[in-house]
Amino acid sequence: MGFWNREGTPLSGTLFSWDEFTRVSRKGALLALLKEKGQLYSPEDLELMLNRYAKKLKNVPKEYGDSLMQYARIQIVDGYHRMMTDELTPIRSAVLLSHSWKAFTADAQRATLKGTPGDRLRPLKYLIAAYTVYIKEEPVHPVGMPFPGGFSVEQYDGEYYCPVRAVWNDIDDAFCKYCPAVQSRERDLLLSKNERNLVTKKEKLNNYFYNFKG
Repeated sequence: MGFWNREGTPLSGTLFSWDEFTRVSRKGALLALLKEKGQLYSPEDLELMLNRYAKKLKNVPKEYGDSLMQYARIQIVDGYHRMMTDELTPIRSAVLLSHSWKAFTADAQRATLKGTPGDRLRPLKYLIAAYTVYIKEEPVHPVGMPFPGGFSVEQYDGEYYCPVRAVWNDIDDAFCKYCPAVQSRERDLLLSKNERNLVTKKEKLNNYFYNFKG
């Protein structure tokens, strides 16, 4: 594919500054800039990100760790490919970015200038997250991503729900404060999807008869 960087990149140091991103205000301009900076990375960089993630799971039970790796690949590799191949209609390109965009770029700038060996790849994580949250308006963690307790990120009735949204909201290195998902409701954690469907239908019927009957 034409967007890959095949010339090789240094093993340390950031490849770009986030200053340019602070001046972007619409989806079309953001996507173009994300693609431009995304070209600085290679397939090997994506695999390196996955390998580093896998090392963090070395003490996690194998079945759970394998599931996490599956969704990490969706988040990182598939997310990168979607970012680099996406095209927006003129109407979508003109859409203003969320009010939280400036804060996101400030966090990205700080996170990528820590002076650690991860500085070169950390911006790539933020590029993919920016695409997912601000272009696609989806959660950073893919739908189906499992969390301890048997819960997962879900899309239900047009809304995204995450079981750890509220818990992780104040963690500096987490993207939760920018994520469009909302905290999973009690019913999401206690009821099966079929049971929730039944409760939702009853609520909609009650709402109809209460507000519109007659």
